[in-house]
Amino acid sequence: MSENIVNVYYQIIKNKISLQRFQSAMRNIDKLLYNFPTNPYGYYYRGVCEFALEKYEKSVRSYLIAIKLNPVFDKAYFNLGISYYCLNKYDNALINIGKALVLFSKKRELDNRKRCIEALKIIENERR
Repeated sequence: MSENIVNVYYQIIKNKISLQRFQSAMRNIDKLLYNFPTNPYGYYYRGVCEFALEKYEKSVRSYLIAIKLNPVFDKAYFNLGISYYCLNKYDNALINIGKALVLFSKKRELDNRKRCIEALKIIENERR
């Protein structure tokens, strides 16, 4: 039963994010996390919204919680790296995008692997 409820929340949240209704999505994320506080995707989607609202420090915290709850959460590592990049924390950005690259490579997700490589090159160039 609870899995069905979580899936309904995911659909609502993803729909609101796709419509760029980030504040509204955040309210649903808060409800999700109130009922399922150990759900890594709730924190991941919170980070997505916070990033979109340019609240990079908050997005870092949300992605870190998602990763703590799911240590192989490839997309959370990638987004965490991008959040660090926006905060000019290039070393942290490189480390986390590197972790995402490893995870995407293990799963043979070639498009995401390519995105990681491109992001690493851009960050490395800016770091110089």
